[in-house]
Amino acid sequence: MSMGQVTTFLGAFNYEFRMQIRRAAVWITMTLIMLMFVGLISRGLFDYILSQMRTMRVLTMLVFWTNLVNSLLPIVVGCLLADRLPRDRKYKVQELLQALPGSMGARITGKYIGGMLATLVPLFAFYWLGVGYIIYQTNSIMAIPLALETFLIAAMPGIVFISAFSIACPAFLWVPVYQFLFVGYWFWGNWFRSPYIPSLSNTILTPVGGYISIGFFGKVGVFASTSPIADATLLQGIESMLLLIGIAVLVMVVLCRLLKWQQERQ
Repeated sequence: MSMGQVTTFLGAFNYEFRMQIRRAAVWITMTLIMLMFVGLISRGLFDYILSQMRTMRVLTMLVFWTNLVNSLLPIVVGCLLADRLPRDRKYKVQELLQALPGSMGARITGKYIGGMLATLVPLFAFYWLGVGYIIYQTNSIMAIPLALETFLIAAMPGIVFISAFSIACPAFLWVPVYQFLFVGYWFWGNWFRSPYIPSLSNTILTPVGGYISIGFFGKVGVFASTSPIADATLLQGIESMLLLIGIAVLVMVVLCRLLKWQQERQ
């Protein structure tokens, strides 16, 4: 990668990160969904979870918490990222960026990573509130590096995967249509299990990270009793991680090629 491409990438990253993290919709939407997430847990279930967590090892607690957060909140990340390219077209930013030096790939990659990380800030803050409670319960400072490791391994591959599609697909789909389809996909592709209707929920292509979680950390968390995911091996966990990240990279490459083709036709 040349210095010009690095400069273009960093410029796009900084612009997208600052624009996204300042959006009130990101913080308001994420906060409302977090409150709903907490509200869905009844007092009895909450007490049960706490009682179970007090008997767990620190790493087991962290995996359990990471699985809970990763079960629902990535939906918000995907929906909030869906309007990034359409907003550029709406406010004529895309034409301005195209007039600047630098490759299309560097600009789109900067937009993708910057927007994704900015959208993750409120989610990550909520995640660390739970980690703080685990540290309080266990008096173990080792929960801090273990929490970071658990999140990066169990949650980030799926978030990278859905973020790529949420940047790319709305370039060709109306944003509300994509958001509706994405929410449906999340439940169908992660949690819907039926012997009569095909689903991706029992495969290594599940962004919720069941195979990765079980493969790397063993039978703990919300997938411990979910067949066949509960029998996942380390190799399957690695395969799932590489597949999710690899598809995300492929989606971004295809998006860059298509946008460049559109630009050349104009």
